[in-house]
Amino acid sequence: MSVTRHRAILNVGTTATTAVLRALEGLFTVAYLLKVLGPENFGIWALISTMTAYLMILDLGVVGALGRLLAGCRGADDIEGFNRTLSTALTLLIGAGVVTLIAAFGISRIFPLLFQVPDHQLADVQTALMIAGIWAALYFPTSIFDVVLWSHERFDLTNLIEMPVIALRLALIILLIHQGSPLAHLASIGLAANVTIVLLTAACAWWVEPRLRPIPGVLSRAALKEIYPVGIWFSALTVARSLTQQIGPTLIGYSLGNRAVATFTIARQLTTYCSTVLLSLTQIAAPRAAVLFFGRQGDEQRTLFIGGGRAAMALTLFFVGGFLSLGASFISVWQGGRQDASFLPLVVLLVGEAFPMAQGVTYSILTAMGRHRTLARFAIMEGLCTLCLAAVMVRPFGILGVCCAIAVSATVLRGFFPWLLACRLLNVRPLAYLRDAVAPTAAVWIAAVLAVSLTAYEWPPRGWVSLIGYGALYAALYLPAGAFIVLGREAFNPARNLIRRLRIT
Repeated sequence: MSVTRHRAILNVGTTATTAVLRALEGLFTVAYLLKVLGPENFGIWALISTMTAYLMILDLGVVGALGRLLAGCRGADDIEGFNRTLSTALTLLIGAGVVTLIAAFGISRIFPLLFQVPDHQLADVQTALMIAGIWAALYFPTSIFDVVLWSHERFDLTNLIEMPVIALRLALIILLIHQGSPLAHLASIGLAANVTIVLLTAACAWWVEPRLRPIPGVLSRAALKEIYPVGIWFSALTVARSLTQQIGPTLIGYSLGNRAVATFTIARQLTTYCSTVLLSLTQIAAPRAAVLFFGRQGDEQRTLFIGGGRAAMALTLFFVGGFLSLGASFISVWQGGRQDASFLPLVVLLVGEAFPMAQGVTYSILTAMGRHRTLARFAIMEGLCTLCLAAVMVRPFGILGVCCAIAVSATVLRGFFPWLLACRLLNVRPLAYLRDAVAPTAAVWIAAVLAVSLTAYEWPPRGWVSLIGYGALYAALYLPAGAFIVLGREAFNPARNLIRRLRIT
């Protein structure tokens, strides 16, 4: 097996494992925190997380641009340009970190004016916001090490670092967070876990590239000319998408209160876990897409677009179908019947995110082709559309109205528009894409979802054991056929040869 293929398998395997562990940790953590903190305090914590997400947009696109530029330097074996670009980005990101820290202090003072915070919790909430702000400020300059591993396609190292930290973070939450625990303790656990990841990532970055020489204070004019034309639009893209993500909880918290934020957060978190798994897997194609574009390999780009789209669609349908058929039972068992109202918002959000989630490889290809400006415009339009629709619908329709606004905007502006653009740039007919990438898995998916839904309707799952059994049934009906469609007959030849040998023996 070639080194490239072995690395690709390792990247996919570790990325899938990490994504699943991250989702499982999130599911347990949300249920645990809702139980020990209560809906009101959990809603406040969700809003603190939302405010922290606002801070993460202050890098002005440098982190996003850096990955693409470093991949290009690596492909040309230009270590001098690699270090010059990295050092310039580090200087810019240190400045962004300082601005972020100042902004965090301002948000900690404004937060009680926007949302309902009991007087006895004011100091605790402000401390938690400042701790979260410290991490946001540290994230920018330290993110260069993660980008170095990204540019070398070493997702395996990134994942192997994160796996034990996930377990450590969960253990600390269970041991240290109890009923009445300050939210500042929860923020401190997150800060400690993230700093641990940064230190280990930095060590791995130097191991992978011993010639790495990031020097704070360096500002190369040539590097700036490379970073900012890309970075400005990356910034617009990042800012628009980050702000769009926070529109829902912010409007709901302001208009409907903290308890409504908790209900919305359950639906959004489950949708986010699905998106995170898909994004983690499809981002592996990003460095390869850059290499193919700079190498002007058009046929390989089209193969990546259709083949990657088929795989992403198959995985997307797997998650969407699982929650459509078993989501109500899952939320009931998971939350002990306390958050059953989250199911309908979950369905709306998942349906709206289905096509955008399946376009992860499409985004990588468009980014590699330098189409950041167009993607940023789509993202800005999505944010404005979401804000306008949600603001109109939050009062008369509540949480469900906000979810509909998010779903419609995402489907059109983050799903269909980028997909149609990629079809045009790669000379792929949209109907041909739908025929080759969507239709085969959709047929299998519909059959599996109907079978599980009808069975669950007749014999509803009552607990974790029966729920896991239904999940296994759904996976057994869908995954083998889906894998055969995505991978093709050739991928199963080694297994068939092994079975034949065993029969002969």
